[in-house]
Order: sequence, then structure tokens, then C-alpha cells
Amino acid sequence: MKRLLITTFTVCTCLFLVSCSITANQARKEATIDVKWPFYKIEKNHHYMYLLGTIHIGKNEMYPFSKKIEQAVKESEFLVTETDAIGLNDGEYQQSVNKDMYFLKDNESLNDYLSKDAQAVLKKRAKEYNLDYQSLQEYKLWFVVSLFLNAGIDDLSAANGVDQKITELANTNYLTNKYLETPKFQIEALQRVYSENEADKVIKQIPSLKESKRQLSELYMDYVRGKIINDESADDFEKKQNKILVEDRNKTWMKKFEAYISSGNIYFVAVGFGHLEGEHGILALFEKNGYEIKKVIE
Repeated sequence: MKRLLITTFTVCTCLFLVSCSITANQARKEATIDVKWPFYKIEKNHHYMYLLGTIHIGKNEMYPFSKKIEQAVKESEFLVTETDAIGLNDGEYQQSVNKDMYFLKDNESLNDYLSKDAQAVLKKRAKEYNLDYQSLQEYKLWFVVSLFLNAGIDDLSAANGVDQKITELANTNYLTNKYLETPKFQIEALQRVYSENEADKVIKQIPSLKESKRQLSELYMDYVRGKIINDESADDFEKKQNKILVEDRNKTWMKKFEAYISSGNIYFVAVGFGHLEGEHGILALFEKNGYEIKKVIE
């Protein structure tokens, strides 16, 4: 599983988020980890929005956010995130999701799409990650991958993810929440990438638990240090993954971002930092469309 997948797998992480809260009167402490926050102000015609690149895992030592981020949140009227993680648990959302989005047909199993070698890999990795091999047979490929991703989180928790923490801060400051996509839309995008026809290849690429933790730790450290992800060596499957999960979504989001800015209201947008950089990244698209981009925290 590649770092791009880990960076952009919003739905997979959101499925396991734990809702928590902070109080407005809590005394401000200082973070013990110096995070090079990917935080920008995007402006055109004297109207602007704030843009924070996020990561869906993290450590408590990263917080609180820098004072500049806290001030921008206080200044803003709306918080915009990729999807409504908390809404995954409400009745309306549950009624909108068909079990076929998660489960294979009753007469199917994941092994139907796997070679003997891939079956052996799945069994080995399931034992290593403490996942039930037989239960995995019932699920669609995208969800199986998500289970492995979250099983490898270890000391990096979704509850300390930047998107979760910025939502808590925004709620404390009474911002109105807006979402770029529904969870259902994201699941459908993941299904297009991780179709069962790709199962044999994908299962064989599941890393050892030790390697998965190393990759997650590396991803986390890259984020903390402000290092840009380099995907120049991507193969055809990774390019397909990038187009569906990053490039196509960025183009759709840009229409909303430009509407936010032109409205004159102040929006604080928080999306996965893998969406920001690169030729088809959000920052490049803003620059192409004539917006001024200012990095707030150097």
C-alpha cells in the first residue's frame, strides 16, 4: 500500500474516528512538536479563504495549533472539510448506504478474485494484523484495504488526526460546518479504484505490519517537517489511483472554493495535504486561475 493511498484515504480513516471535544475555557498550552503546518491564505479581488493541508493520523503532542491557525479559525465563519465523519453514525446516513457498498454478493468471497499466492498473502497478513481471515472474505476490496490501513496505525491515532482536531477547534468557535463530499461519494470513488478485478495485485502489495507502521511513521514525519510527497515513480495503477482520488476531486472542489472566495464570507478549508502540491494540486490550480497564494506559516 503506497503513501498516496494512506494520505488520501479519508473514508477509511473516518470510519474509525472517535468523536471527542475540548472546552473553550481550557488554558492554552504549547505544542511539544514543531509542526511545519501547510497553511495558506488564498486571495483574489480582496476576498480570501484559508487553506490547511491535513493528515488523518497524528499525535497529541502536535497540539494546540499555532496561534496563526487559531486566529484564522476565529476569523472564519465556515469550516469546510472533505466529508462528515460524525455523520457516518447518524440514522439518515446509515439509511442512505446500501450494504452492497461494503459487502460482496452472498454467493461470492474475496478468494474468488485471488490466486493461490494472493490467498496465502492475505491469510498471512490477516494473522499478522490480528484480523479475522474468514470475515475478510465477505467484504469488498476497498474496505479490506481500509481495515489493514487502520490496523497499522499503532501510536498514531485518527482521534489526533489534523482534520479531527481542526473540527474540534472550529466547533469550539461555533463555525458552521460544510462538506465537499458525502461519505457515499467517497466510498464510490474508492470502489472505482479498488475494484475486485484489481484484488490479486492489491492484496499481494499489502506490506508487513512492521513495514506498514514504518510507512505511516514516515508519512507522519514528512507532514510534521513540511516535506512534499514525491510520486514520480508511480506505476499505472498508482496513476489511476491518483487521478480518481486526487486530480478529479481537486477539479471538482475548485469550483466550490472559487464560489466560497467570491462570496465575501470567510471560509477555513481543511483537506488532505496530498491534494495541495503538484501539477494538478490545489495550489497550482489556484495559481493558474489568478489567485494570490500566501503561506501563512513558514
